[in-house]
Amino acid sequence: MTDRTQQTTTTKTTPTDGVLRRTVLKASAVTAGTLGLIGTATGDEHDDDEHGDHDHDDEAYEEAADEENDDEESAVDEPDGFAVEILAEHSPFADDVAARFCVDYADNGDTPTEVVDLEDASSVIVAEATWTEGARSGWHRHPGMSIVTMTEGEIEHTMEGDCVPRTYAAGDAWIDPGHVHKADSDDGARAYVTFLGIPDGEPATEWVPPVEC
Repeated sequence: MTDRTQQTTTTKTTPTDGVLRRTVLKASAVTAGTLGLIGTATGDEHDDDEHGDHDHDDEAYEEAADEENDDEESAVDEPDGFAVEILAEHSPFADDVAARFCVDYADNGDTPTEVVDLEDASSVIVAEATWTEGARSGWHRHPGMSIVTMTEGEIEHTMEGDCVPRTYAAGDAWIDPGHVHKADSDDGARAYVTFLGIPDGEPATEWVPPVEC
């Protein structure tokens, strides 16, 4: 029998202050303009002192290029053909509610039991997720966890932790424990999503930099 360890996820997380890719690309363009200004401003000085200011210019160029590369690496992923429509905003429970979910994945015996502890499941968000044909959700996470009910089509769900693709189709329900993940569909799909434990005022979905699996 395979030994299984427990893995705990709580809602005490810090939101990812990511920068959208379109913003990063704009920043990259500004950096490129800066590089152009550097070359223009130092052209005459290079003729006067070949070994002095030239070295300084090279350092400035390398530093600007490094900053541009860092910005591009931090760019968050973006959805393509995937959308989440909020049907009911944060609805607080009238009573104090805590929850625990234990998930043993049926299609992979090597993945540890997933234990999700919600110390504060004080609010609920209900949403409808849709995938068009060939949709890619982009890598993202949710500040809490969610219960997904597939109503149409089929999706492939992959989490950052184990990079195992799992398929869910119409009629299936599955748990998203709140890890960084993606959910793609080749033929299109639809699902209802119940989010638990997302702090009031925070978005249900946060896109993050792409994950290599």
